[in-house]
Amino acid sequence: MEKKVQKQLKDLNVAIVTHTRTTGLSQFLKDWLLNKTKKLVFIGHPLYPSTESNSLMEIYEKGALKKNYNSPFIFKSGILLYIKDAFLTFYFFLKMGSKIDIAVGVNNLNTAALLLLKKMNFIKKVVYHTVDYAPIRFENKLLNNVYHAIDKWCCYNADILWNSSGRMNEGRIKNGMDKNKIAKTIITPDGSNFDPEKRLGISEIDRKMVVFLGHLRERLGLELLVESFSDVVAFVKDAKLLIIGDGPLLNKLKNMVKELKISKNVEFTGFIERHSDVDNKLRKAAIGIAVFEPDKNSYEYYSDAGKPKVYLAAGLPVVITKVPEIADEIDAKKAGFAIEYDKKELAKAIVTLLKNDKLYEDYRKNAIELSKKYIWNSLFYEAFSQTLKHFKKN
Repeated sequence: MEKKVQKQLKDLNVAIVTHTRTTGLSQFLKDWLLNKTKKLVFIGHPLYPSTESNSLMEIYEKGALKKNYNSPFIFKSGILLYIKDAFLTFYFFLKMGSKIDIAVGVNNLNTAALLLLKKMNFIKKVVYHTVDYAPIRFENKLLNNVYHAIDKWCCYNADILWNSSGRMNEGRIKNGMDKNKIAKTIITPDGSNFDPEKRLGISEIDRKMVVFLGHLRERLGLELLVESFSDVVAFVKDAKLLIIGDGPLLNKLKNMVKELKISKNVEFTGFIERHSDVDNKLRKAAIGIAVFEPDKNSYEYYSDAGKPKVYLAAGLPVVITKVPEIADEIDAKKAGFAIEYDKKELAKAIVTLLKNDKLYEDYRKNAIELSKKYIWNSLFYEAFSQTLKHFKKN
């Protein structure tokens, strides 16, 4: 399969249009495609704009950067921000001056711009890649309806859909979309680029370290994690909790740690920019935590969870709530515990993995084995294999 995909890609011009924040799927896809395509165009619009992070376009030919452009202006917020992104996508395509064989739009706004460019004969095929989905995207009902109207138009008009989870189209159909009009869909789950050569042996890790990686925001069970860790420390006095990331809950969590008198057991790293530095911290830990609040209207329910894939690749058994699809697989493969959103269940699962060495060894082996299914390289080959096969037929 890999050789066949490489042979097909080497003569193609491919574009990725996305919003950027930190290293993620779009950047991994760009790196993966660099030396596989005739031409690769990467257009990135800042998710959280500032005067230092304007939109950009990079043009690569056979892996080498040939041209790059930065946007001449920026709007920081409001409706002008979305208009600006669409305008700049058109502007960049005009600057590019060559036709694109396959354009991947990451989210509906970027895909909508690509579909219009296809109608103008700038693009042959459009892939609509949905990274996350929720029935209630915005509290404002009008804005929410507009967003989902654009999503519907993209689902009906794209040449193929890449959904990060199997639940996305289920949610769309419940939300009134005609399943017979939705474009052919393939599931492209989140993966990991963790280098297995850097994974540590059990004797080299900190067997008492529990880690959370992610944005410190609501719905990720962070308060529950800190509260339950007080109970964990009561059973395992030298247990450690490493919280990697930044966000609006940081100060609240720090205050909770002080009030619970577990400051010696909890460390906050703040935001870590380099992905390799994050990997270095993860590989030394023993357990990964992914405690999502149970809300069937949330992103966490309908979208794929990338966090557990990173934990698994580092060799960490995962304690996860029964919210995203991956939770059932982790539980079935004994690569961790899928639990209810409950303080006692969370503490019990952590303590069990910290204290039972034989069980931990088995679960760690299972986590590593499961992680092989979610390596970006394999996932991208599979996605393009199905996509190119579909395009050949249509």
